[in-house]
Amino acid sequence: MKDSEAFRAAVRARVVTMLNSDASPYEPALEVLGLASGGMPVDHGDEACNSLALIWGELTDWFELRPTETDQAKAHMITAAREWVAVEGGQEAEALYFDRWLHDILGFERRSAPPQVQERS
Repeated sequence: MKDSEAFRAAVRARVVTMLNSDASPYEPALEVLGLASGGMPVDHGDEACNSLALIWGELTDWFELRPTETDQAKAHMITAAREWVAVEGGQEAEALYFDRWLHDILGFERRSAPPQVQERS
């Protein structure tokens, strides 16, 4: 993938597969992780690649490394997928999604204040 549009389309396809299938979300989650951690270049300063790699890496690790919690991990994968479809493409909405998933849900340490939604008049 050479640009963020192709990257995002590929991620969206895997996420939609998760949401439209009765099968475990684990395999498509691994595919999202592979896409996001593949080091492919993205254009226009798109930060989604790095943040998605962290999120899906943590979710798939949770599934793999804590076998007694696989149902919880799968539920979080579905929730993360559903929320991504809702925010993908909106810069502010994505920033809030990444902040919430990385810090509030997955526990990564914050280095700065969380993003704020600007009030619209």
